[in-house]
Amino acid sequence: MLECARTKGPCSVRPVPDPPPCPPPPPPPFPWIYVWIVGSFLSIMGILYKIYLWRLEKEKLGESVPIWRPRRKIKRPFHCKDLPACVQYLIIGTGAAGWAASKSIIEHDENAKVFMISKEDCVPYDRPPMSKHMWWNAEPPDILTLNYVELGKRHTMYLAQCLDFLDPIKFYRKKKGPAVSIASGWCVLRVDADDHVAYVKTLCGEQPIYYERCLIAPGSKPRNLSIFKNAPKSIRDRVCTLRTIRDLEIAYRKVKKSKHVTIIGAGPLGCELAWHLGRMNKVVERPEHEDPIQFVHIYKDRGILGGIIPEYLGEWAAEKIRAEGVTCMRQTQVYDAFETPDGRLELTLSNGTSIITDYVFVAIGADPRTEIAKHSYLETDSVNGGFLVNTELEARTHLYVAGDAASIYSQWKDTRIRMEHYGPAAEQGYIAGSNMTGYWTPCNMEPYFKLSLEGALVMEIDPIHKKQIPHYTTVNRFKEQLLLSQVVGEVGACMPTVGVFKPCSDEAKPQVEAVADSSGGGDRPCYKKSDQYQNRYKRGLLYYLRDEYIVGIVFWNMPPLEERKDVATEILRARPTYKEINKISELLGFPETECDYKPEEQLRVSAPCIKKLVSF
Repeated sequence: MLECARTKGPCSVRPVPDPPPCPPPPPPPFPWIYVWIVGSFLSIMGILYKIYLWRLEKEKLGESVPIWRPRRKIKRPFHCKDLPACVQYLIIGTGAAGWAASKSIIEHDENAKVFMISKEDCVPYDRPPMSKHMWWNAEPPDILTLNYVELGKRHTMYLAQCLDFLDPIKFYRKKKGPAVSIASGWCVLRVDADDHVAYVKTLCGEQPIYYERCLIAPGSKPRNLSIFKNAPKSIRDRVCTLRTIRDLEIAYRKVKKSKHVTIIGAGPLGCELAWHLGRMNKVVERPEHEDPIQFVHIYKDRGILGGIIPEYLGEWAAEKIRAEGVTCMRQTQVYDAFETPDGRLELTLSNGTSIITDYVFVAIGADPRTEIAKHSYLETDSVNGGFLVNTELEARTHLYVAGDAASIYSQWKDTRIRMEHYGPAAEQGYIAGSNMTGYWTPCNMEPYFKLSLEGALVMEIDPIHKKQIPHYTTVNRFKEQLLLSQVVGEVGACMPTVGVFKPCSDEAKPQVEAVADSSGGGDRPCYKKSDQYQNRYKRGLLYYLRDEYIVGIVFWNMPPLEERKDVATEILRARPTYKEINKISELLGFPETECDYKPEEQLRVSAPCIKKLVSF
């Protein structure tokens, strides 16, 4: 092809035609995404509306009550590797004895490093309020505070706070005390007294902790009836022995939902539970549409405290519990338990009848925890139970035992005794703590405890802190109590007793509300409801004898006196006979005791009125 520019002539090549026009663009697609979004939105809103209608219908039927479940047990520290490898003072158990021992060690050794191991997942707390004023709270117990109201003041069950304890890692790295740390939620399997090693249970086996001094204070475990132990889980869930905070958390909510509650056992714990639960209907406000809870107290003797006080006094004291609306079934035992078709509990009784209840408290005593004795090769007492220790609470070299699980050799009595109550356990812990620091204090003490059914106004020496409790100290401020007894020494219902009571109502006569007709109908006079019977054993002293010697004293509803326990202990140490009862009663202030004490407002004497003088 020739180029037109070179030939300088017309181009013989045809021109290139124009390109064809572009085709029209396709129409835009239908916006299905918006349809999908709108449809999804409407579907979700429909589902939410259906859920709203379902919940609204559930609220109308009353089925929307949230289900409470017990909290999970949390270990602190979480990992076993955070436990210290060796400690100076090791305390196994954080009850009354363990906590008192830690305070005693810090008091006697300023540079002490104390490490405590607790099976419960909380810091040390005070157990006696669990059966008393904790039931009068309007709300369930808060595990963070555990508050309760007593005598118009707010108290807490906790003896310490989490901030009072060092972290175990910081505790191990700290070279000099004072320092206190705690491992909660961990269990000690055995103790090697020869090598001074305690083995802690872990997921992988055992974790050793070496110690210089060790105290075993495991406490005691509550007894339970065999019919409840071998029962199905549905029945066991409705039975409580009330020993730990977890038991209190569960039992409080169960009792609030129940219509009928049964208490089995008439010991100190059973009596306190029966009285405070019965009074709960009057103290705690309930909705108007709810009926008050019915409480039944079952015990095998004619009166309460059958193993401690005589029968006539136990019957008199049972009337105080019955006055709070509690149905007392004496000389009755529980033979079997069944689950009813409506989910309740049916108890078969020894008198041939049966009762249907919702919840059951079992308070029939406790046994010492001696599980680690077999694997630790420690001696136990086959008669009294517990670990065999000497007067200084020492089981082996640098290994001590205190509290409910200690069978102590008493030099005063030349025998072994074991004490199961809060006060003796705290005092033993204090003595064991001082002996762990190098002292040599003998534990020559008398068993003692107190039972109060209306506030604790007794002046005592606090065995944990060794200081006076700031309660009421004068007789004029003594508040009338329904039942208050303080026991010092050896007591037992099978022992001979001599009772000295105030004649508070010599001229009182039985009150007759209505005269019974000849046909046998109408209300008959009841002697136990009369003023004469109610005041017959109002205040007094009860002496327990053994071979004509006084070995125990019960202060029955006596006004509070300072250091009463120490005075009674010194009297029992002198081994008085029954011939000296009148003299001992004078020393204990029995003649000055009044039957009725006026309130403090009535004892105040108004000052003379001074008129304003006008001078001229």
